[in-house]
Amino acid sequence: MQIANVVTGSMIVAAALVLTATGKASAQGNHPLRAGAAMTDITPKPGELKLKTDTIRDHLFARAIVVDSGDSCAVLIGVDQGAIRKDMYDAALPRVASATGCAKENILIAATHTHSGSTDGFGGAPTSSTIADGIVKAATDARAKLAPAMIGYGRANVDLNVNRDLFNNKLEWRQEPNPQGVSDKTLSVVEFIGADYVPIGIYMNYAMHPINFYLSGVISADFPGEASRTIEEHFDHKTVAIFTQGTSGDQNPSLRENFLTAFRGETAPGTETIAAPPPPPAPPSNFNPAAASAGLRPVPDQNLAAYRKAIDRTSADVAMMGVLIAEKTLYLMRHDIKPVSEARIWGGQEKFTCPGRDRLDTDHPVRENAMPPYKDGADVNLMVSLVRVGDIYFTGINGEVYTNIGLKIKGAAAANKLIISTLTNGGANSGYIYSDDAYSHLSFQVIGSRLKPGCGENKITDAALELMRKSDR
Repeated sequence: MQIANVVTGSMIVAAALVLTATGKASAQGNHPLRAGAAMTDITPKPGELKLKTDTIRDHLFARAIVVDSGDSCAVLIGVDQGAIRKDMYDAALPRVASATGCAKENILIAATHTHSGSTDGFGGAPTSSTIADGIVKAATDARAKLAPAMIGYGRANVDLNVNRDLFNNKLEWRQEPNPQGVSDKTLSVVEFIGADYVPIGIYMNYAMHPINFYLSGVISADFPGEASRTIEEHFDHKTVAIFTQGTSGDQNPSLRENFLTAFRGETAPGTETIAAPPPPPAPPSNFNPAAASAGLRPVPDQNLAAYRKAIDRTSADVAMMGVLIAEKTLYLMRHDIKPVSEARIWGGQEKFTCPGRDRLDTDHPVRENAMPPYKDGADVNLMVSLVRVGDIYFTGINGEVYTNIGLKIKGAAAANKLIISTLTNGGANSGYIYSDDAYSHLSFQVIGSRLKPGCGENKITDAALELMRKSDR
C-alpha cells in the first residue's frame, strides 16, 4: 500500500491544501494551517542507572507538534515521563512560549505516565532540567519545520484497559482487574497531514496506566512508546506521534499478569500453576512507593535468567498493546478521518481550588481496604486547560483523573471532537482525582488522595465546559 493512500481525502480537500500553500483564503474563515513536529531524546545515560542489573529497553522522548493559523498558534507536547511536575512545567512553559511565539495558555505539556521513565521510581535521571530542556528543544525544532498542513479527528474503541477498583468476593478493596467497572475505551486521534500527504504529526489519547515495568529496573516508555515508535517507523521517521493519557486514574492494562518486582528477592517465582488451591492469605501490605524504590537491590545472580525471561515476556505484552493502538490509529487515518486545511486556534485556562486533607498514618500508611484518619490540609490547586483547533477540543487536566469525570465532561459537552488529556500542564497537589461515586472505594487511589469529597468532579467539569463556551465567543 502506498503511504499516500493513508489520507482518504477527496479532490476538494486536495485543492484546499493547494490554496493554503499559495496563501489564498478559502470560505472557511481565512485561517490556513501550518504544522511542524519534532522530538528530543531524554533517555538516561547507561552510567546513570541505579543498579548493576538495571537496563534500558527503549528510549524516552519529548515530542512536540506546533500548529499555526496565521494569527495564532498552539503547541502540543507529550513526554515519556510519569508526570509533568509543577517545577518542570514552570521551567519549560515560558521558554516554550518564547521559542514558538505561542501564548502560554495555548500550550499543553502532557506526560505519557510511563512508570518506568526514570532511574529511581519517579525520580533520578532524567532530571527535571534535562526534561525541561528536551521539551523546549522539541518545541523549538517543531516551530522551525512549519509547513502547510491539514488537521482531522477520529476515534474508535480499543478494548485494552480495565477498571482497577475491585471489591472482591472476600469483601475487600484491592487494586485488581474489575471487568464490571466503568472504563472509557475511546482512542482519540488527531492527524496533521502535510502537502505531500505524509503525516507531519499525530496525537493519540487513550486511558490506561503504563505500569508494566514499574520498579523492575527497566527503563522504558512502555506501551505509549511502542505506539509512537510503530507509527514513526511506519512513516519512515517523517512523522512524530504523540501519546497522551485519558482519564486513567482507575484504569490498568487488562492483560497485565507479570510482576517483575517478584524476581528481585532471594527466591524467584516458580512455574505458574493453574487451578491449584489458593495459597494461605498473606498479611496486608502497607506499600509505600518511595520506600519500595529506596529499598531496591540488584537482582540476585540465581534469579537473573528467570528475570530476563520475564522481561522478554513483558516486552512482548507491551509491544502487543502499543502495536494495537498504532494499527487502530492508522486504520482511522486511512478510512475515517476527513482533514481540513483551515481552522481557528484558541486557548484558555481555568484555575481553582478544592478543600484538602492530609493523612495521619504517614509513619505506617495503610495501602487499601481501610479508611485512614485525616486532618484538614492545604487547599488542592487544580487547573483545566483548553486548546481548540477548529472544531477539535484538546482539554488538559493537571492530575490523575477517574473515568467518570471524563465521561461526565463528554456527556455534557456540545463538542463532538473532544480529547481529555490528564497529567497535563503541571501536577496538582492532590494525588488521584477520584469521581464522586468512587468516594466510598477503599482503594489505594481514593484513600491516598488529598481531595476532600464533593468538589473535584463538579469544579473540573464546570471549568472544562466554561472554557468550551468561551472558545465559541
